Amino acid sequence: MGNLPVSLSDVKDASERIKGFAYRTPLYRSEVLSKMMGAEVYLKLECFQPTHAFKIRGAANKLLLLNNEQRKKGVVAASSGNHGLAVAYVARMLGIPAKIVVPNTAVASKVDAIEGEGATIVRCGTRGRERIEKATEISLETGAVFVHSFDDPEVIAGQGTVGLEVVQDLPDAKTIVVPVGGGGLISGIAVAVKAMNRDVRVIGVQSKGAPSMYESLKQGKPIVLDNVNTIADGLSPGEAGRYTFQIVKELVDEVILVSDQEIREATAILLKKGHILAEPSGAAGLAAASKIDLRRGEKVVFIISGGNIALDFLKRII
Repeated sequence: MGNLPVSLSDVKDASERIKGFAYRTPLYRSEVLSKMMGAEVYLKLECFQPTHAFKIRGAANKLLLLNNEQRKKGVVAASSGNHGLAVAYVARMLGIPAKIVVPNTAVASKVDAIEGEGATIVRCGTRGRERIEKATEISLETGAVFVHSFDDPEVIAGQGTVGLEVVQDLPDAKTIVVPVGGGGLISGIAVAVKAMNRDVRVIGVQSKGAPSMYESLKQGKPIVLDNVNTIADGLSPGEAGRYTFQIVKELVDEVILVSDQEIREATAILLKKGHILAEPSGAAGLAAASKIDLRRGEKVVFIISGGNIALDFLKRII
């Protein structure tokens, strides 16, 4: 693990740094899901963050490390919603100007929330690569710091605080299941967890409609997908990062694909059985439950990564 771009020390430093910005979220034992699966099921509820998703951890760590000159020039991010909201939220708290590049198809409620934090919205295309290119262009023109949504060691270290908290709160956890988009969350979690207990399984779950990390692992290099098609917009970057691929390849035990229908069903189960409101990407880990070999009584943690669900999708679930 010595050659990886992020260390346990980086994650621990991030944990101290982001206090007051990100919450230490509950690790909730679900009786109903435990009975359904025959295992001890715990939910790490990142939907209870101030911005209702884990992204605030990485955004806070990145922005808090900026010097005064960088803060004056501002920040820019490319996002389908949750990362942009997190950057906007932390930027407002620190008095940093922020621009967020969102897709033309962005969920209206997420865009409204970003604007509500005082950030400027820039719309661009539908693909993740288009947004990143536009944000990079803005960064070069204005001097604003580009805050990547997943492929940045400081962002990854911030996301890794999720794994740090899981191991601290449940030292005998055997399996941790993590939704995967670009890989920032699972990379950080894997760094923290594997450094503390190498025997814990870290399993990623990705949408069949946006299998960038899954295909990257098959091909042995980070790839960019030509097209993505999934209801889970938080899982739709369509590419694996250079840093995240390196970490996932080294430390993650397995990446599993799930369908949109399985994600819908998992979202409904969390709502109806667990009384937990999760967005589709937040429920993706649970969507793979039947595909994971769990021993009876095994302690398994599902990372519920976000709860910013669109109202029209929620209506259909209900």
